[in-house]
Amino acid sequence: MPKEHNKLFGIRIPQPNKGGYQTGLVICLFSLATAWQMTGCTSDIPNEVGTGLVNSQIDVVLEPLALEEIELYTAKNISDDEVSLLEQEVLYFGDQDGNSSSILLNYDFSDIFTEEFPDTAWTIEHITKVELRLVRLKAFGGTLPGEEDDEDEIVVEKYYQVFELDEPFDGANYPGSVPAHGLLNLNTAYGTNLAAAEPRMVFTESRLVSWVEAAQVQGLIISDGPESSTGLIGFASLDLTHPNELELIHVDPGAFPVIIVDFDFTEEVAFIAPSADISTFHDLKPAPLDPADGMMLRTCLRTYPMLRFDFSSLPENIFVNRAVLSVTNNISTSFGQLESIVVSEIDVNLFGVPGDSMPLANLDGATYTISGMTSLDPVTQELMEFAVTSAVQRIVNNVYEGERAFILTAGENIFPTYNFTPVSPDFYFNQFDFYGLAAADTLRPKLKITYSSIDDLTGGGK
Repeated sequence: MPKEHNKLFGIRIPQPNKGGYQTGLVICLFSLATAWQMTGCTSDIPNEVGTGLVNSQIDVVLEPLALEEIELYTAKNISDDEVSLLEQEVLYFGDQDGNSSSILLNYDFSDIFTEEFPDTAWTIEHITKVELRLVRLKAFGGTLPGEEDDEDEIVVEKYYQVFELDEPFDGANYPGSVPAHGLLNLNTAYGTNLAAAEPRMVFTESRLVSWVEAAQVQGLIISDGPESSTGLIGFASLDLTHPNELELIHVDPGAFPVIIVDFDFTEEVAFIAPSADISTFHDLKPAPLDPADGMMLRTCLRTYPMLRFDFSSLPENIFVNRAVLSVTNNISTSFGQLESIVVSEIDVNLFGVPGDSMPLANLDGATYTISGMTSLDPVTQELMEFAVTSAVQRIVNNVYEGERAFILTAGENIFPTYNFTPVSPDFYFNQFDFYGLAAADTLRPKLKITYSSIDDLTGGGK
């Protein structure tokens, strides 16, 4: 008969014959007990051997302190010398929370004739349709041709008004006011394709012929109609280099605003690309100048808040166990796409005058990264807490010659750890509105610190 095995305290023991079972078990247990006593098992009676080598308890008190008074603050505008508004990849249209923008286009009709479409083709007799097409970025929704509306998708519906500018626009004037233009809406399809991903504005053939005959640059403005739903939406510009941000990556001949012309003598169409395009941003919500009124972080036309808390209530000779910068986002007014927010140290001498500007190129050398958060949704993310322990300890220790403050920025390329999006912060117009010092206590910006006395840690130096 094969031997069976049992497990007793992890030791495999052959099953004994019936006659010797009790004797073998007693001997086994006695041997195990003897072995445990010799090796000092956890059932030994506690004693004080070796306790004099270490402290038997920790008496250090962790003191909490919330700093709420902001002694220095500014809303710093950041200018991008490498990507001007004229060179941005997105054209913004509509209005939202105090921000409004129209689209300006220049079309050059001085040299449009080709072998396929000679001057004799550009007449009322031969032109059968004229459309101006925009391509909406997929982040802003919209239905494609042949698709049914998705009831679960929130789509901003727009009425598109197109007017002739009195003269071609100058990109150096924007952001700015709406330029002078005619009062006749050229879009004969006004009120159609309101939620289309590729809205088309229809012109009369005679209007296009008049531009061709003038053989000069014609400026146009696309304005938001009064019946439009609220929302700032983006379309591809001439400078788009991120086609993955479109619903359809391949758009003929390109995703930029194009005039499409049909003729009666061929199935081919003529495409007229703009010579320039730009967003007007004729209204921009001003960032609060007083931290009591709140703080704004905005991308595209960048505005980043800089702040320094009053550290006078923090005792000297302390060790900072933890420090957290806490801000709360007002989701009722904030809007945009997912974005990173980075907290960095910055010299207070760079605060400047409220509302002034700093070149983006200078931000790299002026900041020291502390921490950040990624994939923040301005529409849903309320409380944000950033670990700034090391920075507060450096401030407490006076390791710098001058004073330091915090600056909150987006995930710029200079912060590779937090640069998770495929596009730079100049691409999407995002706005985070943080509550200010006049808000309810739970919503105010705070610097929450937990510290210990160094004398307690060292025993008073003894």
